[in-house]
Amino acid sequence: MSKDTDFSRRWRGFSLHYLVVLLSATVLVAYLDRGIIAVLVPHLKGQFGLDDVRISILQGITFSFFFAVATLGCGPLVDRWNRRNIIIAGIIIWSAMTIFCGLASNFWQLALGRAGVGIGEACLLPAAYSMIASSFAPQARGRAMSIIAAATAVGGGSAAVVGGALLTLWQGSDMVRLPLVGEIAPWRAVFVVAGAPGFVIAILLLMVKEPGREGPVAERNDSGSLAAFFRSHWILISAFYLAFSLILFFSYAVSLWSPTVLIRSFGLSPGYAGLLSGSLQLSGSVSGCIVSGFGTDAMIKRNLRFGRLRLYMIGMIPALAGSVLLGMPVLQLYLLGLGLAIFASGLLATTSYPTLYDVIPAEMRGRSLAVYLFLANIIGLGGGALAVAFITKSAFQDEAMLQYSVVVAALGSLLVSLILILSVRERYDAARHMSRDVGRDAASAAA
Repeated sequence: MSKDTDFSRRWRGFSLHYLVVLLSATVLVAYLDRGIIAVLVPHLKGQFGLDDVRISILQGITFSFFFAVATLGCGPLVDRWNRRNIIIAGIIIWSAMTIFCGLASNFWQLALGRAGVGIGEACLLPAAYSMIASSFAPQARGRAMSIIAAATAVGGGSAAVVGGALLTLWQGSDMVRLPLVGEIAPWRAVFVVAGAPGFVIAILLLMVKEPGREGPVAERNDSGSLAAFFRSHWILISAFYLAFSLILFFSYAVSLWSPTVLIRSFGLSPGYAGLLSGSLQLSGSVSGCIVSGFGTDAMIKRNLRFGRLRLYMIGMIPALAGSVLLGMPVLQLYLLGLGLAIFASGLLATTSYPTLYDVIPAEMRGRSLAVYLFLANIIGLGGGALAVAFITKSAFQDEAMLQYSVVVAALGSLLVSLILILSVRERYDAARHMSRDVGRDAASAAA
C-alpha cells in the first residue's frame, strides 16, 4: 500500500512537471510566432512600401483585435470544455497562419495572416492558466504561473533572436530553399520556420491529461454568477483590468519598437538589432518573471499586507527608471534602460495573473481571464504599438524621433497604472481574504 502511495505521489509530481513544461513550450512557440514580425519591419516596409502606421497596424491591432474578440468567445469554452483540446486546436490555427504570413503577397494578406494568428492564440492563456490553477494550491500557484509567464518572455525574446539570427545567416542571399516550400525570400522563410514547431507541440500535448476542476459544473456555467461577482467588486476588478492592461501597453510599446529604435537612432543593422534587443528581452523578462513567482508566493505565505501588490509597487521603480533611460542618446545607457524596462515588465505582468486569481472564484477563471485578455490586448498590444507610431507622426512629425515617442508612451502608461493600483490596494486585501477560492484550495492542499 505504501509503495502504491509513493508511486502515485511520484507519478503526480511527474505529471505536474510535464504539464508545466509542455504548456510553457506551447506559450513560447505562440509568443515567438506573434512577435517574429518585429524584426522583419525593414523588409516589410521595403517589400510592400509600408509606413510606420501600417506597420504598427500589422504588429498591433490586426492581431490584438481578433485575438481579443476571439478570447471573449473562448472564455466560456475554457470553463466548460476540455482545455487541452482547445489549446491543440488553437496551435494548429496560429501555426498555419504564421506560415501564411510568409507567403503573403500584399498588405491585406499579411493582415489576414496576423488576424489568424490572433484567433488561434486566443484560448491559449485562459486555458493554460486555468489548468495550472486547477493543479496547484495558491501558495505554489505563483511559481507555476511564473514559469508560464517566463515562457512568454522567452518566446517574445526568441522572436527577435531567432529572426535576427536567421536574417544574419541568410544575409546576402536573394532566395532560401525550404522543404515543402521551395525557394522564397529570406524574410518569408523566417515566418515559415517560426510557424513549423507548433505542429510538433500539438502532437506532444495529446499526452497531457485534462486536470480536474474545482466547483460544480452548474456553477461554472452560470453566467449570472459572473456578472454578480463583477457588480459586487467592480471598482477593484476594473482597476485591476486597466492597470494590468497598461503594463502590457508599456511592455509592447518598448519591446516591439526596440529593434527599430536601435536601427534608426543608433545605426545598427536589422540582424544585429534583432539579436541585441532579443537577448535583452530574453534575460530581462525571464528574470522578472521568476522574481515575481517566488516573490509573490513568499508574500502570500507570510500573509503580508497588500499581498502580491507589494511586489507590484516595488517593480514600478526599475520600470520608471528604465523608461527615463530609454531616452538617452548613448547606446549603453539606452540598453541599460531597455534591460530595466523589460525586467520590470516581466515582473509586473507576471504578478497580474495570480493577483487576479487571489480574488476571482475558481469557477469563473476562464471567463474572467478572457475579459482581462480582451482589454489587455486592445489597450496593450493594439494601443502600445499604435500609440508610439501616432506620437511619432502627429506630435514629433519626424521618424527619427521614434525613440522619444517610446519614452512618452512608457512613462504615461506606468504612472496611470501605479495610481490605479494604489487606489485599490485596500480593496484587494479585503477581497482576497474573503475569497472562497483561497479558503477551499488551501484546505484541499492541507488535506
